[in-house]
Amino acid sequence: MGTVMVTDTSVLILLVFLFGLGTWLAWLIPVGGQGRSASVNAICAIAQSAPFSIWIEQDENVVWKNDFCMRHLSDQNVPFLGRAEFERSKALNPKGINEVYDLKSARSKAAGSYSIQSQKIGDKTVYYAQDASALVETDNALRRFVQTLADTFAHLPIGLAVFDKKRDLTLFNPALSNLLGLAPDWLARQPSMRSFLDRLRNDGAIPEPKDFATVRHEFAELESGAFTGTYEVDWALPSGHIYRVTGRPHPQGGAALLFEDISRRAALESKYRAELRQLYAAFESLSGAVAIFDQAGELAYANDGFDALWECSLSSSVSPTTMNDVSRVFQKQSEPTPVWGELRNFVNDLTERSQWQANVALRNGRAISMTVSPIADGYVFCEFQETATKSIESQMAS
Repeated sequence: MGTVMVTDTSVLILLVFLFGLGTWLAWLIPVGGQGRSASVNAICAIAQSAPFSIWIEQDENVVWKNDFCMRHLSDQNVPFLGRAEFERSKALNPKGINEVYDLKSARSKAAGSYSIQSQKIGDKTVYYAQDASALVETDNALRRFVQTLADTFAHLPIGLAVFDKKRDLTLFNPALSNLLGLAPDWLARQPSMRSFLDRLRNDGAIPEPKDFATVRHEFAELESGAFTGTYEVDWALPSGHIYRVTGRPHPQGGAALLFEDISRRAALESKYRAELRQLYAAFESLSGAVAIFDQAGELAYANDGFDALWECSLSSSVSPTTMNDVSRVFQKQSEPTPVWGELRNFVNDLTERSQWQANVALRNGRAISMTVSPIADGYVFCEFQETATKSIESQMAS
């Protein structure tokens, strides 16, 4: 046998039809049973054979019910009491479907939950009840999934705020409350993104703007940016904290905002840059030429003395300069020597290394002594000092 797929649209059309049918039933079906026309009999047959429960109540008593209702909601020894048999379902979340009800007492052939709608016709009320067990289970599964996500992100140090396509907050973790000083009970009320940002502004948890127009513009940028995946900015707060705020889009129009406290990292980076500036300033004061290569084999630093010695401008180069680029400069300015090949191998070799020296004769008649030293993190330090030409010639002669 084939499987019949019943869509939400078809169910809705059927319910609308049966609402109209309920009007006919309430007015045209005599409870005691009188003569009926052929059209009334046809309508009654349709309602009687409907694939879900229909019943009519008058003065809170069931005065009529269809076959489906009798088979599933009426036991042989326990009469069906109608709407009084149901209570509003507590399984669905507050934003769930309000027309879902649970049976107070289990019946052998009845489902546990029903979607019930009603229509008042005079002194009668027509009820339509459809099995909602799948709907309740789907909602429960969704809630379990959201709870799993919440548990997963509970220990994440980055604040997480997930907004749905209506831009209401649907998920957050404890770090969000801790970082931004937002009360968990307020977040649990699922504020909109605009209310969320307004609250941050009022609490001083966003950078201090010059005027309100700037605030609105920044909020619009954040809101639109988060929903296209283009928003990423560092917030320097008046408190001294620095938050990296990132907006990422989610399927079906949702978005997530990530708040990461990078204050410590920013302070360390600032201290590191200050130390580098001091170190480079010390290198600039040296009389000799200095170059530093990183572990990728690129020129990380060169002082002005390096440019003067090798007649180049590598110290101010914007694009990355590799060891091969530098060695071509060396070969152009020096007499043929295997030293540059050895230097290339040394820079590119990250195994255990030790300091070594070499003497090189330049094409302009000058001579230099090169000292190569491995330093921390795979870097290589090279120092070039000019030497007496005679000492080089005597070494070469010997």
